[in-house]
Amino acid sequence: MNSIKFFYQNKKYFASAFLFFCFSLIFSTWVTYIPQIADKLLITEGKIGKAIFFSALGAFVMIRICRHIVDRVGVGKYTFFALIVYCIFFYGPFLAYSYNTLCLSLFFFGMASSSFAISLNSLTATIEKQDEIYIMSRSHAFWSIGGMIGAATGSFIAVLLHNPILHISILVAIILLIQFRIKFHYYHRIGEVLIKEKNNKKNLKPLYVIAVVGLVMMVSEGAIADWSALYLKKIILLDMKYIGFGYAAFSSAMMIGRFTGDSLSKNLGSWQLITYSCLTGIVGFLLVLILNPVISILGFFVVGLGFSVVVPEVYRLASKVEGIKTSDGVSFIAATSNIGFLVGPVLLGFVAEFKSLHLSFMVLTAFVSIAFFIAFAKNKVRRMN
Repeated sequence: MNSIKFFYQNKKYFASAFLFFCFSLIFSTWVTYIPQIADKLLITEGKIGKAIFFSALGAFVMIRICRHIVDRVGVGKYTFFALIVYCIFFYGPFLAYSYNTLCLSLFFFGMASSSFAISLNSLTATIEKQDEIYIMSRSHAFWSIGGMIGAATGSFIAVLLHNPILHISILVAIILLIQFRIKFHYYHRIGEVLIKEKNNKKNLKPLYVIAVVGLVMMVSEGAIADWSALYLKKIILLDMKYIGFGYAAFSSAMMIGRFTGDSLSKNLGSWQLITYSCLTGIVGFLLVLILNPVISILGFFVVGLGFSVVVPEVYRLASKVEGIKTSDGVSFIAATSNIGFLVGPVLLGFVAEFKSLHLSFMVLTAFVSIAFFIAFAKNKVRRMN
């Protein structure tokens, strides 16, 4: 409640946080349409995974390009124009008329997604540094709100309209109209946001450990985003009208957790909080694997609670690495994490093709276990020192 009041009273911070909402709303709408696009093009889970691989490839390509653009135009302007480009390439998968055109459209969609993710997290880090305020976790809560609304309403609107292009056009128009009215709050922000090559490689080593945790968790989060609907449809045999409920439950739990993340971090410390969060995520995945609609959706909710604070805490840890600027560390994590977010669905696609989606979610449980053991070890070292 206090977090919502904070953004209501400080509209300049709401403007940048609302970008997370826009990002997630678009992405979650795409997620709900994946089964429909698969049916339209007559492609299997494995082929979907291979197609989504092109998103990851596009994201990887964009990481190298971002540093040059942001230095020239400034992080605020770059974030705003990255949103516009993201909205444009959002149309690509819906206009694809063959498997090859789907792969090509997802490549450009991945580029746009990576660009927007890096610039948005870099903008938030710049605001924190310049205004000496902590809003990273609470800003990420708006991503969860967008995902919750997009997933919960997307499937219903899709069935109601029977016109994906009309649906996404209305969505894009509303988002851009709002952003054109509030962009002045962040548009002129300028700051260094990408790691420079002259940084001491020794200083970067702590970032690699943090990045692994972020990467593993975002692999799982991306997989849930892209495959939860298909999992509920094909494994749980849920009605088409309700297949968005898994991601909606996940996102609503993420929202709750992120609005409380800052206070939990202060009381427990980052590594201890990540340890507990990963353990909660593992329990949630075990519930998802139970072949019951209610229990599986509850499982997605529990996974969301566990995942909610991990990524913001990863950014927080990266911002405190000695010898690395706050914005540099955050940008490095944003880049690697976004790759994980896009690679996750690819990995699940390959497993689903050879075996089943049920096994794919078992693999995700193992992935989260890796992050748990890393966090447990780091927390143990911290307590001994």
